[in-house]
Amino acid sequence: MTSNRPRCSDESFARGESLFATASLVTAWLLVEQPGAWGPDALHESRFPSEIAAELESRASGVRILLIRHRSASSDGPVYFKAHSGGLDADPVMVSERLPDPSALLDVDFGALANGDPGPGTPVEHPIYLVCTHGRHDICCADKGRPLYRAMSASRPDRTWEVSHLGGDRFAANLLVLPRGDYFGRLEPEDADSFVGDYEADRLALSHHRGRSIHPRLAQAAEHFVREAEGLIGFDELVLAGYHRLDHDHAEVAFRAPTGLVKALVTAHEGPDLDYLTCRSDRPGNPVRYELLSLSRD
Repeated sequence: MTSNRPRCSDESFARGESLFATASLVTAWLLVEQPGAWGPDALHESRFPSEIAAELESRASGVRILLIRHRSASSDGPVYFKAHSGGLDADPVMVSERLPDPSALLDVDFGALANGDPGPGTPVEHPIYLVCTHGRHDICCADKGRPLYRAMSASRPDRTWEVSHLGGDRFAANLLVLPRGDYFGRLEPEDADSFVGDYEADRLALSHHRGRSIHPRLAQAAEHFVREAEGLIGFDELVLAGYHRLDHDHAEVAFRAPTGLVKALVTAHEGPDLDYLTCRSDRPGNPVRYELLSLSRD
């Protein structure tokens, strides 16, 4: 970041940039507890063994690897999580295991995990909250993420973790909730208690919801528009029923809602103004904007 340039998150907020339909597209996850400092590339610039990191990345097709760390280290040693965020008729699932040695991760069946089977481990029957505090990747993640992490930890100490780069730095503070794969942005510390209460009652904080990671971006946009129009915030009040990509920039997306089938026609286009999308950006880019073209109910 140049010394005289405003922070990317402040600029994004000031220009009124929408944060919906910005969740990373990921279905399966491997979360590895790694205390200590993380460099810009956390997996390769931390205390995690470099040769194991390289081997894991070579095997992890279809699985995103993230580092996590906890406010207080467990006396039982580090852990890792394997999660799949569901989709179609599959429910989200997550398991955890102790990590006696990083080499144990070489036994993870990445193919099975990518297809919805996390393999052995202790089932995790509650959500975990992953707050991006990766300041070496983007300073906004530290400045805005760390206060949120402290607040979330006070509310759910055993369920809240710091996590390495999630994406969408300009929407800090960013939060990923697994196993569903819900991304949230621009959360403030004072939001923590109400956010957790709503989420654990299966309700989305729609104004902060960046999208669910299992859905393409156009489907994320359609979900936002339909939820907003229908006043639906419950997890299961809106279920993806069909996705038809008409061309690169248009899609027709169908959802099952309490009132029946709802169809949204949405489009994506680059915004007219160039903006720096992260604090580390060398050159500005065009944020993508989404528009609802039509909404119909069967």
